[in-house]
Amino acid sequence: MWHLCLVTLLVASVGSTGMNGPVTGQYLEDRSSRVYGCPCEWSSEYASYGREAVLAWKIASGEYVGENLAGLRLAAVLAGEFTLSASSSPRRAILFVDVNAPLAQRRAGVEWLRSRYDNILGHVVGVHEVPIEFNIDADSASLRVGDVLDVRMRRTNLLEDTQPWASLLYDPFIELSSSTLGTTLDSQYNGEPDLLMRWIRRDAAITGYYGTFSVK
Repeated sequence: MWHLCLVTLLVASVGSTGMNGPVTGQYLEDRSSRVYGCPCEWSSEYASYGREAVLAWKIASGEYVGENLAGLRLAAVLAGEFTLSASSSPRRAILFVDVNAPLAQRRAGVEWLRSRYDNILGHVVGVHEVPIEFNIDADSASLRVGDVLDVRMRRTNLLEDTQPWASLLYDPFIELSSSTLGTTLDSQYNGEPDLLMRWIRRDAAITGYYGTFSVK
C-alpha cells in the first residue's frame, strides 16, 4: 500500500537571495501516444490518446532563488481533457519531489518547476514527497516514484520499432540540449486518489524521450 504525504510546498514561499543560475540535468518524458509513428497511427490516436504523460527531471547543477538544486529529483503526472500534444488542452498535474532531499531544496525545486513549466503542468492539484529513483544511460532510462509510478524505456531502433514510412509526430514538451527517442517497455501509474486514474501499459511503442536539458 503506497503512502504519500501531502506537503506544504504548494503554499511555501522561498526567499530570494540572488539571481537565479542556469539549471541543467537529465529529463525523461513518456506519453500515452506515439511521438514517432505512421500517419495512420497519428490519425487514430490524436482524438482518443495522448491525454496522459509522465515527466521527470534529475538536476545536475544550478540554483533557484538562491537554493542549490543539484541532485534533486522531480516528477510530474499530467492528465489532459484531450491530447496533451495540443498546447490548448486544459490539464491537471500531480508533482512529486524526492523525500530524501533537504526541505529547503525540495521547496525551491517545486517552485522552480512551477515557475518554469507552468504552461505545461497546468493546474497543479497536489505535491507529494516520495522516494524517487531516476537513471539514464546511453541505451535506457528508468523512473520509479515510490510505489506509485514506474517507467522503463530503451533507446529506439527505428528499423525494428516502426515502419520505414514513419516520421516524427511530436517534439518533447520541453527544449532539450540532447535527446534520444525512447521506446517505452513498461509504464504504470496507480495514484488513482489524485487524478482518479491509473494505467498499466506494456506494449512497446515509441512514446517518449530522454536526454539532457539546460535552462535559465
